[in-house]
Amino acid sequence: MAIEAVLFDYSGVLTTSLHMPTEDVPYDPDALLSEMITALASPEANPWHELERGEISLDAYIEYAETRVPGAGVLFTVDSEQNVMASLELLQDRIVIVRELKERGLRVGLVTNNVAEWQPFWLPRLPVDLFDVVIDSAAVGHRKPEPAIYELSLAQLGIDEPSAVVFVDDFEWNVDGAVAVGMVGLHCPSELDLRASLDGLINR
Repeated sequence: MAIEAVLFDYSGVLTTSLHMPTEDVPYDPDALLSEMITALASPEANPWHELERGEISLDAYIEYAETRVPGAGVLFTVDSEQNVMASLELLQDRIVIVRELKERGLRVGLVTNNVAEWQPFWLPRLPVDLFDVVIDSAAVGHRKPEPAIYELSLAQLGIDEPSAVVFVDDFEWNVDGAVAVGMVGLHCPSELDLRASLDGLINR
């Protein structure tokens, strides 16, 4: 099956990786790291999942986070200088890769697990004509690695065959979710040569 489209994650693929400061911070870094790994990677129900699906407000999540790791709210509050989404930097070389794919005639999309209140930190950064589809978990009520968000991306692309789509993410469990619905998965750690890896999949 020829590749017709490529779907990209936002943070960690098109941007620098999420970073939690560990020096001179008002929270226990080890406790927060453990909490966030559980929130991000575990399939068990978690308020973070509800936040990313738009089911609870950011304020409600921060109230919960403070009960788990006192002081952690500084990483999530919209007006905090340490907000983890606001501190990400867009990787222009990755943006160039997206444009190159479009110029080759492929459709491109963005599928992000995100927080509704953080949209001003990331959406305005992206060139308005860059993606054919943009799927924000907080807006659609589904999050990676739930099958529904991948199925929605296929529907919005107008592609019936999942194997015609490459899905790129820096979290392996999100890639596994895409593969489970039939997409071609590409795990993208920060050191990956993304252009070469995509070429290998598209031209095989």
